[in-house]
Amino acid sequence: MDEYSPQKPNSYPLQPIVDRWKRVFEAARKERKRKFDVYADEAMQYFDGPVNHMWSQYKASKKKSDSGHDGFLAPDVQLPQFEMSVNRIFEAVSIFGPVLYHQNPIIAVTPRENPEISIETFYAGNIEAQQILAMDQAIAQGIVQDPFIIQSYQQLVQQYQQVVNSEEKASQIDKDHAHILEAISNYVQQEQSKQDEARLAITEAIITGLGLLEIKVEQPPGGGPKIARSRYRSNKDLLVDPDATYWRDCTWIALKTCEPANIVEEKFNLPKGSLKGKYARMSTVENSRGRKRNGDGSYAGATHDLVEYWEVYSKNGAGQNIKMNEKDRRVKGLDVLGDFVYLAICEQCPYPLNLAPNVLESQDMELILERTSWEVPYWDDYMSDGGWPICRLSFYNKPQEVWPISMVKPALGELKFINWCMSFIADKVAVGSKLYCGVLKEAGENIRSQLTSGNGPFSIIELERISGRNINEMVSFLQAPNFSIDIWNMVAQVNAAIDKRLGLTELMYGMSGRQMRSAAEAQYRQQNINVRPDDMASRVEDWLSLTATREIQAIRYTAEFEDLVPIIGQTAAQVFVEQILTDEVSRITRDFRYRVEAGTARKPNKDTQISQLTDIGQYILPVIQQAMMSGITRPYNAYMEALGRAMDIEIDHFLLGPEEQQMLIQMNAPPEPQQPQGEQQ
Repeated sequence: MDEYSPQKPNSYPLQPIVDRWKRVFEAARKERKRKFDVYADEAMQYFDGPVNHMWSQYKASKKKSDSGHDGFLAPDVQLPQFEMSVNRIFEAVSIFGPVLYHQNPIIAVTPRENPEISIETFYAGNIEAQQILAMDQAIAQGIVQDPFIIQSYQQLVQQYQQVVNSEEKASQIDKDHAHILEAISNYVQQEQSKQDEARLAITEAIITGLGLLEIKVEQPPGGGPKIARSRYRSNKDLLVDPDATYWRDCTWIALKTCEPANIVEEKFNLPKGSLKGKYARMSTVENSRGRKRNGDGSYAGATHDLVEYWEVYSKNGAGQNIKMNEKDRRVKGLDVLGDFVYLAICEQCPYPLNLAPNVLESQDMELILERTSWEVPYWDDYMSDGGWPICRLSFYNKPQEVWPISMVKPALGELKFINWCMSFIADKVAVGSKLYCGVLKEAGENIRSQLTSGNGPFSIIELERISGRNINEMVSFLQAPNFSIDIWNMVAQVNAAIDKRLGLTELMYGMSGRQMRSAAEAQYRQQNINVRPDDMASRVEDWLSLTATREIQAIRYTAEFEDLVPIIGQTAAQVFVEQILTDEVSRITRDFRYRVEAGTARKPNKDTQISQLTDIGQYILPVIQQAMMSGITRPYNAYMEALGRAMDIEIDHFLLGPEEQQMLIQMNAPPEPQQPQGEQQ
């Protein structure tokens, strides 16, 4: 930092740091492309690519190189006339997506519970105390009357009870705090558009293997409470430390952001116009011919001048520890920023956006630390997926790899083969649909012209007498060879293999190749088919639980009393500010457990719920009936409400209210004993 000179406006002391980050960004991009993008991009094509994406990709690669051989199509392969794509991945998304996230989940926050310890265990290490406690029955029966022993026994019991009471009070406080956090978390789930954001991330996780949600604190433009939101981020926006073998080993991540130049200037308090037209880049339209260029030669956005920058979250300094080239100038003074540093790096700008020259000129260390600190120190919860501002969703992780694999990758070979087969089968159908007619030359131009002039499949041909020849001798229709059924069998078998790779078996579609012979067989097959969806749903629930934890962390660090009052009321907001905010930072995540209530995010299986309620009704309805005779109607109402939700019907008029409860009590009350006749007179 000490190399910056105000007299040299073109001298940027942190430019070597920017250059170092640009270098590691490029290495991270190459690593991601080699291990993840090359398969993720192809999988995305089978979800929403062009109808002939495989063939167009092959033609493009063939133009770039003489071989054009990607391990599947040889350079001398004959290309079909009908180029098609079988997008089976769309089916996987349409089936698994709604099952995994049907509605916003219900978050349950529970405090850590301490185990109950008996008084004998409490004094297990004190032999003298154990001997006195062993006399408890004798003391209670009056057999032992020694005042010293009785007093010692009472002191031991009193000391133990004080510790127990203290823990019970602390436990009650934790329960109240958990209720506050639970109310905030469930408010966040409903108020933000989490369902849309999470579904996008789940879709990308199914297709490419990795879905991301970023947790940000936002405030409505028109005012209102600040709220933590989980926003979808494409895995294309993520770069990670290329040296890391495991996710826990990452020392930094970077998230790509692209915004209008004026918004970026306002966000980082930069002089107005300092970025526009100079460091703006990134076209929003693919076809940019004839478009105006920015100062650096890149195309401007369609509506605004856009600035693309990387938000770096580092756990190993601001870049002073990155390996340097010989040309790098030494930058001093960055160690004072600590290990956990935030930087905004625009690759066209010679200085970090959050450490502009005017910030360094101020020499305000408090301002510099504020600009370079993480908005929320998620790193404190490093045991939960590394403690980053993003939450990753992946279904299949690869050992010793940061990047997961897509469920589509194992089926790419079969998908290409099916596309190849179906394209040539379509050509075969087109060829087989043609009618070839052979006509003897001596039949004359008359017959030939009549055959070729017909518009429909049948035409009338007028024949003249030709030397007594038979018509079959003059005109003959040639038939193409029959289509081999073995090709269809082969395609069907490969499609079945794809279905097994993706989990798209016939039962997922509600079909069955044969009739089930018993209810036990149907139940067994249902259990087996739910193995994969249940595992995926469990991962989604863990992922949503982690996002809930991150959201509470964000609110803990950024929310104020005025933000919390509309959410939880004045009393709970005051407790939050005076107790939760002043408590140790780590308690917010380590002493409370944030979990999605089982099944609340998944699409409910109505038939299964009805069947389960019917089965349990055989056992509990007789007990409920007897309870109703005493006026206890709550179990009956709860059962009817659950049954109504499962059957999607309104059951309010079936429920028993206070009036019906009193009537049941009166109807089942025992008769009053009759008084003797003499007493009645």
